[in-house]
Amino acid sequence: LPMDVVSEMLGVRQEDRDELRSWADTVLHRDEGVRGVPPAGVEASGKLLGYFQNLIASRRDAPGDDLASALLAVELDGEKLAESDILAFCYLMIIAGNETTTKLLANCLYWLDRNESERAKVRGRPERIPDWIEETLRYDNSTQLMARTLTTDITMYDQTMKAGDKLLLLIGSANRDAAVFPDPNRYDLDRDTGDHLSFGRGAHFCLGASLARLETRVSLEELERRIPNWKVQSEAAERVHNPNVRGFARLPLTF
Repeated sequence: LPMDVVSEMLGVRQEDRDELRSWADTVLHRDEGVRGVPPAGVEASGKLLGYFQNLIASRRDAPGDDLASALLAVELDGEKLAESDILAFCYLMIIAGNETTTKLLANCLYWLDRNESERAKVRGRPERIPDWIEETLRYDNSTQLMARTLTTDITMYDQTMKAGDKLLLLIGSANRDAAVFPDPNRYDLDRDTGDHLSFGRGAHFCLGASLARLETRVSLEELERRIPNWKVQSEAAERVHNPNVRGFARLPLTF
């Protein structure tokens, strides 16, 4: 579903989407002990960039009603977006717009299935699905860490860091901070999740947060409406292999 939604927005043809999904998955896969992007990931990244170069060229000649065409038409103070910026945006969308929401969906199913008391709160109550999503975002987010560079000196917890220092922000750890979330290791749909950092904050707030929440809510509403007796087959589950993206490559359900 997320790949279809993002592809529809960008103007990717339906018959190309499975191949783009495969390339995006390969870009993010990391083999054990390998630092950096492996050769297969570099090759897949090149294929994605090549695909979007061709897409942008076709929309330049024949604009459509998609996002790629809209980006080509954007003009601010007489200046248009550089093709490299449009290409980077399309690449970001097809990776981030697919991977994180897909993993959020599976994480929602996995953790609700493992917590029967919380599942009882959702059963027959679609209005509780947003609580299910937000607690999953806090408890087990798709994106576990982000790198940032300090622009000013800062002192936190008696540790002074200087402008220019590079930091690794552990979002998964922050979302389990007992000073913010009481009993943080408990999966609880009734808790206040307003301070979770899964979509970032301020200038770095996730561009696709609203779309991710909408896609996930609609998917879970339909799942609960059509097959409310679904059950996760955890013994057959397979996790993705990536130091940052946390979730499942395969999560079979029975119903």
